[in-house]
Amino acid sequence: MREAAVLVTAQYQSSGRGRNGRTWQGDHGANVYASFGIRHSHEQNAAELSSWMGRGALAVLAVLRTFLPTQRLRLKYPNDVQAFDEGWKKISGILVEHEFLGSQCTSSIIGIGINVEQLVFSDTIAQPCTSMQRLGASCTVQMVVDLLRQHMSMLADQPWNKSFALWVEELAVLGRVVRLNDTQDEWIVQEILSDGRMIVRSITDTNERVVTDGDSIRYTD
Repeated sequence: MREAAVLVTAQYQSSGRGRNGRTWQGDHGANVYASFGIRHSHEQNAAELSSWMGRGALAVLAVLRTFLPTQRLRLKYPNDVQAFDEGWKKISGILVEHEFLGSQCTSSIIGIGINVEQLVFSDTIAQPCTSMQRLGASCTVQMVVDLLRQHMSMLADQPWNKSFALWVEELAVLGRVVRLNDTQDEWIVQEILSDGRMIVRSITDTNERVVTDGDSIRYTD
């Protein structure tokens, strides 16, 4: 990686953190619990910082496609990876945090969880889940970690705008109809801004809104 980086993994997590303060537990030794610490060698603008979420999601997709080449997979804006298992279910999540010194970001932590061998999931994250083993993958947690490290390294060396373009392509959400949970109205996705925000337009008029939280939208399929 061009940026100084370190990878930390765990065998177990009892209070994994997601968006909006959610927590969940994972089986001991059954899943990937990884954090990539990136120390930035140059000042990062908003678009560059946003791109780390996309890089994490792209790395996970690459790993899953290696071990599950025929599986239907998709990115759920902005930070979940889902697999089709009698319906779309979460198989991975990415959470990025940044550390600042004054106005300059000095480091970022890309936290990645991938369900590998776990077969039973609680309802603490308020959405259905699946795992690589449930979908027929033949791999160990260490194999997944090793491949994830390779793809994160390659993506970290890639210009932010290329990662961003690939992330938007994989999201496949432009022109898609979504519902906003606070109104249940339907909106069409117009654009993903370089800082990661989503622009949606009402299907009944010309009103537009900015979406920054994936929990506030629901896909219609």
